[in-house]
Amino acid sequence: MDMDTEKVQSVQLEFNSIDDLIRDQRDQTEIVEDDSLRQHDSDQPGGSQLKYSIDDIPPWYACLLFGLQQHLTMFSSALVFPFIMANMYCVPDDEKSTVIAQLFSSIVLIESVGTFLQSTFGTRLPIIQGIAGALYVPASVIMSTQPWKCPDPETEPDLNNTVNSTVEYEITYSDRIREIQGATLVAACFQMLLGFSGVMSFVIRYVGPLTVGPTITLIGLYLYPISLTYIKIHWGIAVLSMALTTIFSQYLRKVKVPYPRCTCKPQRKCSLDGANIFALFPVLLSVLISWLVCYILTITDVFPYDPTDPAFEARTDRNAESIASIPWIWFPLPFRWGLPTVSVAAVIGLCVGSVASVIESMGDYYACAAISGAPTPPGHAINRGISMEGFACLLAGMWGSLGVTSYSANIAAIAITKVGSRRVIQWTSALLFAFAVVGKIGAVVASLPTPIIGGVMWVSSGLIVAIGVSNLRHTDMTSTRNLFIFGVAVVSGIMLPEYLNSEPGIIQTGSFEADQVLETILKTGMLIAGVIGFVLDNTVPGTAKERGLLTWKSIDAGRKFAAESYDLPFGMSRVRGWKWTRYIPICPTFAKKEE
Repeated sequence: MDMDTEKVQSVQLEFNSIDDLIRDQRDQTEIVEDDSLRQHDSDQPGGSQLKYSIDDIPPWYACLLFGLQQHLTMFSSALVFPFIMANMYCVPDDEKSTVIAQLFSSIVLIESVGTFLQSTFGTRLPIIQGIAGALYVPASVIMSTQPWKCPDPETEPDLNNTVNSTVEYEITYSDRIREIQGATLVAACFQMLLGFSGVMSFVIRYVGPLTVGPTITLIGLYLYPISLTYIKIHWGIAVLSMALTTIFSQYLRKVKVPYPRCTCKPQRKCSLDGANIFALFPVLLSVLISWLVCYILTITDVFPYDPTDPAFEARTDRNAESIASIPWIWFPLPFRWGLPTVSVAAVIGLCVGSVASVIESMGDYYACAAISGAPTPPGHAINRGISMEGFACLLAGMWGSLGVTSYSANIAAIAITKVGSRRVIQWTSALLFAFAVVGKIGAVVASLPTPIIGGVMWVSSGLIVAIGVSNLRHTDMTSTRNLFIFGVAVVSGIMLPEYLNSEPGIIQTGSFEADQVLETILKTGMLIAGVIGFVLDNTVPGTAKERGLLTWKSIDAGRKFAAESYDLPFGMSRVRGWKWTRYIPICPTFAKKEE
């Protein structure tokens, strides 16, 4: 018996040794496969064949060109919003050009600072911060009511002109700006509280593909009306821009452009090398070529010189006078229009807009991580991201700009160019700062014809929709339950805002604040789709496998090295050494507490 027992134990030890060896070999194989995955292929939509992933650092000159490419993608919004805001604030015609220039510099400066903070200390994803459209809706509603409503020049005297009036009115455009500034400051503090308190990390425990998918899809669908406003200015130029972007990014992405390469060591030698220029710079190349075509059509007077003609926006010289008059260096200052004012109605409206902006940003975080080769954002990264956006909104309130949010168009640009490096976005923030301070540079870039941007956004909005739908691959889409949830969420996010836009003033609760809150919520399609998807997915019975949660949670199980992408840029050894940091929602160690 003793001999038999010893033989059994010996055989068992051998099996255990073999089992350990197989396990070790499997672990090593997974590490090698994961490293290869990081460098060459991502298990995320849009992340395959990345030229540069999130932690890669391209050469400085490449970063400069990639950053310029990203800047051109989002510059149209920074250019359009000052004009929209000037009309919203009822700025007199004789002061409008100056105020627009001041608003433009303030907006670009906040976008610069917000982008750097987000990519360096926030989520640390390659994501750009721009003006939040979700905050413009409540701001415009506030400015359309008394006493802020612009006067009718035919029936009322000009409230901004006290020279030719016998009565001195108190409401001026600076008063309107200060009212929105005050509401923005309070809403920013509310958004920072959402991030620093850890509420968002609690919410994402219940977030799955059927919440993120509809949200991202509606972000893409929200972009197409904006792009259409640029496209219809001149369909020919817009189609040219779209076609060139498509050709460069899809048909010519594997074509290498030859260039000479010389080395001095170990021996002087010159050879002919090749680079995938079309795959790396599809947007930049299409913009430059389209810009050249517009310049030729401008100097040959093919485009009309009448400012009332929509095709005038396709001219490259339409801002020639502004370029000449704008100073070389001009730094915007905080509280230029005076100390902010605060009212309950404005604060409630912009706080609701902040919630919509947060939901939109969360969808953008998932989309950006997916296409840049990073793992699903952990709770602490989401908390930091929302906190940094709130802090940038706080700065926006000080400088007289609307709050910022993550920009979907730039995420789509990453999917086109396959460049998801964090360093590129940091360079983009430096370029934004230069355009905010160096007035001449910003004015020259402002001469970019808007139909060109419309063509680029044509491609970008389609990519965002596709990325949103691709999240459903984790779920069982043969399930009637999942089809129902996704379909109802998306259609509701389209239908309700469309109905409210076609029936203005339909909401009448008897309370201005309540009307404003409901209108803001129901006009934000991304918020509606995300909330409906979230509620139905967490209340309608379904298995974890059916809902896609098993695959969703295990996407990054074999890619734990990439979780370091969300660590703070410095001081991580001390953060991990302090036990109390596990209770801080914005610390990387907070995720371990959740596990």
